[in-house]
Amino acid sequence: MSEISIAENTQLQTIRDLSIATFRQTFAGTNTEEDMRDYIAHGLSPEVLGKELADPLQTFFVATVDGVPAGYMKVNLGTAQTERMPDDHAEVQRLYVLADFKRHGLGTRFMRTAEQFASAHGKQTLWLGVWEHNEPAKAFYRRMGFVETGAHTFVLGSDAQTDLIMKHALTAC
Repeated sequence: MSEISIAENTQLQTIRDLSIATFRQTFAGTNTEEDMRDYIAHGLSPEVLGKELADPLQTFFVATVDGVPAGYMKVNLGTAQTERMPDDHAEVQRLYVLADFKRHGLGTRFMRTAEQFASAHGKQTLWLGVWEHNEPAKAFYRRMGFVETGAHTFVLGSDAQTDLIMKHALTAC
């Protein structure tokens, strides 16, 4: 049985473990090991994740399957968003599922959770950035109703990459 819940501050290590494992599974084959290590050390450190977890404008959700952590999502509101957006927007900054748990509906459940969370906070639009070469993620987001609206730069170690900005208008959830 799977469950998605808002992460507690006590789940920092679980979030870090999921962050590193899913990031490596998703991007190690297309980036240098040096860039991967640099991003993990600076972007996924216990200090950085701890600050994010403690910020009331940043909310982590953890999915478990039969009690085993299977993935996580991070939703940003207000000034915590990584790009300046209108007040009625919320950002899905991260949505990752471990490889062993993909194709079991967790991504869809995470996205529905994000929609409900954003709507409950008075938001009308969800947005996210997705690497231009991450075809499976782009296809998933399109199935969820997202459309491309722009691009921004994401720096992974020494590599400046292009993320597509995708948005999804919310209806009553």
